[in-house]
Amino acid sequence: MAISPDEASLALLEIFILLAVAHLFGSIVQRLGLPRVVGELLAGMVIGSYALGGILNNALGIPLFAINDFVLLFADFAVILLIFGAGLEGGLAALRTAGSWAIAAAVAGDLVPFGVTFVIFSAFYPVSTALLLGVAAAATSTAVVASFLQSEGIGSTAPGRFLLTTAAIDDVVALILLSVVLTLRGGTSDLLKISSGIAYTSIVWVVVLVVSVLVIPRVFRIRGVRESADAPLITLFLLVVAVGALGFSALLGAFIAGLAIAESLAAPKARENVEVLLLTFGALFFVVLGSQFNVSYLLQPKVLALAAILMGVASLGKVAGVLPFARGRFGPGPTARAIAVGLIPRGEIGLIVGAVGLSVGAFDQYLLGAILVMSMLTTVLGALLFRELKGGLYTPAVPASTSPR
Repeated sequence: MAISPDEASLALLEIFILLAVAHLFGSIVQRLGLPRVVGELLAGMVIGSYALGGILNNALGIPLFAINDFVLLFADFAVILLIFGAGLEGGLAALRTAGSWAIAAAVAGDLVPFGVTFVIFSAFYPVSTALLLGVAAAATSTAVVASFLQSEGIGSTAPGRFLLTTAAIDDVVALILLSVVLTLRGGTSDLLKISSGIAYTSIVWVVVLVVSVLVIPRVFRIRGVRESADAPLITLFLLVVAVGALGFSALLGAFIAGLAIAESLAAPKARENVEVLLLTFGALFFVVLGSQFNVSYLLQPKVLALAAILMGVASLGKVAGVLPFARGRFGPGPTARAIAVGLIPRGEIGLIVGAVGLSVGAFDQYLLGAILVMSMLTTVLGALLFRELKGGLYTPAVPASTSPR
């Protein structure tokens, strides 16, 4: 839908207000010892059209607080930058260091909450609905994890890199789960077709990663490309478009682009530029996410009950799935616990699943509301627990092993 000049002007003013309020709330909660992302989400909930923003819209007589396509575009830009910056900080070394332990943690961390959620909700809902709820409960928010690490300044530690890499692989696993569930919902139970879909998703992701890491650093050896301030961002968006065309999340493309450019001669300048952009736009994704939350759901007992069950299963299942492999990599202690709770927050993929479920008729408004509340609560819970345990990420840990037994 086209946006008129007046709508664009209002959207720019809205973005400015959202960012200002987000930075204010973020600073306040940070002084209280909480991660900034909690304040940014709360800022969106307060200033959004379902709360104070709606009152201001009526008072002013204009739709100042109305999340339109223009605002959502900037919010998507913010989260792409956040994931790109996270990949830049760790580089391919993070993927090598995390290795098979991160893959195992991501797979188990998705399958455990997925399976438990399905078993519980299949007793009350159709199988297809329970399966989609399982996917929504499984996927960690890579954006929130990256925000944790960036705001706390611990993304460069070995546990921090392991945490981010696990979250990125977690997204791939969640997308595979969603693909399988949608295939099953379409009436297909052909194991060959399902297996081929899983293999395709996994192989394409690996191929894109390997090709990007081999090609992009060589391109940046060309003097003109290396010295261009725009080249890293151009590369980022080209890769995001390419990955999106293959049916993958734009966030995966952003993460791969960050890993690849981190191995190039342009990495230092790219980090500086992205850091400046994140200081300006980094909070936008979270404040927009908060503003889309209908606070009236908090007054619906059925929504709260469903959200509480989803939050409990999602949180405990994630920790149960990840903790053994985090211990295998770093040994028992606070480091493994910090990694496990750092993966509790749900976010963008869970919300995507909610939208898909509603569009195909598998979810009603109550279930969609429960997923929204669960996403918020797990983000806040994960932030609080991570803040308490993050000291473990600074503690040097001697790995128990370099690969799963």
